[in-house]
Amino acid sequence: MSSSLRSRIQGGTLVVLAPVLLVGLFAVPRVLQLGSALRAIIQANYISIQCAQHMQFVLHGLQTAELEGDSTRALPGLRNEFSHWMTIENQSLTEIGEPETAKDIDTSANHLFDDIAAARPGTRHDRQFDHLFSETNRLIKLNQNAIWRNDSRARQLSQQVIFTLVTSLLVAIALGIALSWAISNAIARPLSEVAAQLREVGESNLPVRLGHQRLRELEYVAHSFNQMADRLEYYQRLNIDRLLFEKSKIEAIIQRLDDGITLIDTAGKVAHLNEVAALVLGVDPADSIGKPFEGLPSDAASYLQIREDLRRFKQDQGRERHGEITLHVRGRDRSFMVHPIRLDEGKYAIGTLLVLQDVTYVREQDRARNNLIATLSHELRTPLTSLGLAAQILERKASTNTDDERKLLATIVSEFSRMSDLIDDLLDVSRQPHPSLGLRWARFDLVQMVKELGRRFVTQATEKGVALNVRADVLPQIYADREKISWALSNLIVNALRHTPQHGSVEIVARSVDPALVRLEVSDTGPGIPPEMREQIFERFSQYAADGQRTGAAGLGLAIAKEIVDAHGGRISVESNLGHGSRFLVDLPISPPSAAPH
Repeated sequence: MSSSLRSRIQGGTLVVLAPVLLVGLFAVPRVLQLGSALRAIIQANYISIQCAQHMQFVLHGLQTAELEGDSTRALPGLRNEFSHWMTIENQSLTEIGEPETAKDIDTSANHLFDDIAAARPGTRHDRQFDHLFSETNRLIKLNQNAIWRNDSRARQLSQQVIFTLVTSLLVAIALGIALSWAISNAIARPLSEVAAQLREVGESNLPVRLGHQRLRELEYVAHSFNQMADRLEYYQRLNIDRLLFEKSKIEAIIQRLDDGITLIDTAGKVAHLNEVAALVLGVDPADSIGKPFEGLPSDAASYLQIREDLRRFKQDQGRERHGEITLHVRGRDRSFMVHPIRLDEGKYAIGTLLVLQDVTYVREQDRARNNLIATLSHELRTPLTSLGLAAQILERKASTNTDDERKLLATIVSEFSRMSDLIDDLLDVSRQPHPSLGLRWARFDLVQMVKELGRRFVTQATEKGVALNVRADVLPQIYADREKISWALSNLIVNALRHTPQHGSVEIVARSVDPALVRLEVSDTGPGIPPEMREQIFERFSQYAADGQRTGAAGLGLAIAKEIVDAHGGRISVESNLGHGSRFLVDLPISPPSAAPH
């Protein structure tokens, strides 16, 4: 019958613990008993020393009063105090000779007190005082010696206990080493046998089973292992069919994707590609599997471009790279974005996944939007030109106008010029996916520009019932395109006025951030912007309305502002709490970026 590993370990542990428990049963009561006795004795000795010291203090007071001729008045109080401490001392007698000393002190003190009460004024009792001082000192010395003796006894006992504990500990350690050696040998031998059998299982695919084990726990392990082996044989037969089914399912899903998928292994060979990828690359899937991607039998321009993009991707050590190709697939022109993705599993490379993402719908939408913007800009130019001519005619007759009318006319002419420039820039934005803004660099006064913009929008803010405040610190002149910066800030102000309700407020701030940066801030008390929209609002055609209604804008204002700020080497961001307004921040360098013309 196999013995239990638990019973062996428990038996060995009990053998090791037995001497330790015996020593504990012997030592702990003695230590506790000694501690209690020592505390009681030391406490009584300490009280006796205090009583003797207080009695000496009373005797000193009485002797001083006798020298001053005031002993008769001081005697009653001092006698009562002496009797009080004498009573406490009689209750704390612990040492040999202490009762006799205490009785002698009590008797001598009473005689002294009686003699002083009956003596004539001026009589001295120095001999009696000296005797009492000597006896109280003897009492103090007696208790001090007792304390020292108790301390010595305690040290001796503690040394005995320590010796006993150390001895028992050494015995327990010796027993533990011997038992652990015996138990480890008893355990290691069957474990080594089981490990050897399991190693045979790992090295071969044969259905190995474990036999009878001498330890009960290992017998359980062997039984469980044999059951597991039976199940593994069953699952192994099922897994092959399951894997084939899953592989077919994944291949069917990949084949139905509108995006092209090509898997290239670490050796550079094509491991899989779907129908769309084969059409884009101009190859036959059956002839391409297992062949190097660099040597696929295709002369298609799209394949050559994708192959070059993949080479640059490998040269850049897997840094993200995107290319775009356009070709005729499945009866229509389609655009594909090339996304090479490196596949890694921990430290090991699996290969490269080449994704040809179908962006045809996105490009069609971009073209539709750009065409719409170009058309609207063209249609706006005609009435804007008429408005400019009318303003020029009115300007020639300005001599007959009032001052307010001349100011309004000057504003119309200024806004006409600015709107013409805006339409030109809007056309630039619509013509290119990433337009390069033509900046006219010059040094100008940013504070003056901010104040002019504030005056320009005062009328619009007043009509809407919104308070418009302008606050500008003293700032150095900056080197930038004044018209473009004014355009970007105007877009932010218009955006703030559009979303600020009646009786709200909009604030424009210009201040210094550090010696190299200035900051423009446009704050409003509108509905705020949710966190998930704060990055998207700077994208072209992105719109957001807190009430779910139309914003009344094309969604280009913030995108244009970001383009302008980025072109100046600055940064634009937004801070907002939903329901508590928003604050747009524009940081601009005072000195021009290195790429700007000086």
